[in-house]
Amino acid sequence: MLITGLVFHLVLANPSSPFNVVEDLDKLSGAKSVANQLLHTVTPIGAALDFLFLTAPRTLRPRYAAQWLAYPLLYVAFALARGALLSPDTPTRYTYPFIDAAQYGYGRVAVNAVILGLAFYALGLALVAADRCRPPRENRISSPAEGPLK
Repeated sequence: MLITGLVFHLVLANPSSPFNVVEDLDKLSGAKSVANQLLHTVTPIGAALDFLFLTAPRTLRPRYAAQWLAYPLLYVAFALARGALLSPDTPTRYTYPFIDAAQYGYGRVAVNAVILGLAFYALGLALVAADRCRPPRENRISSPAEGPLK
């Protein structure tokens, strides 16, 4: 969720980004605008607060940062396959501008994916490092189970 919020605010909703969709975001109103804010702002903040205050500290391992890349990798593969199967005149053929193979070509999309993947991996390692700096505390709400999703 942290990645969702960061990509949205730093890449998609940032007017200085070459992949910004600010004009499309300005057209949102009502329930769509609320859903957009809930998904891209409120939920990532909630996930960060959950990590800081409710998740048991010192349980994350560096290998988890690589495991966390599985979903973005599968998503890019799905989005590219979906885009290849949809008609070229479909308005939302590619879900994000940085994976729009019709506009940028597969080579540029691959470069974008690698750059984002490295940034996601670095963020994952930073999260693991932050977890190791947190003092141990008892009586947290989350279960004591360990794993890459905790």
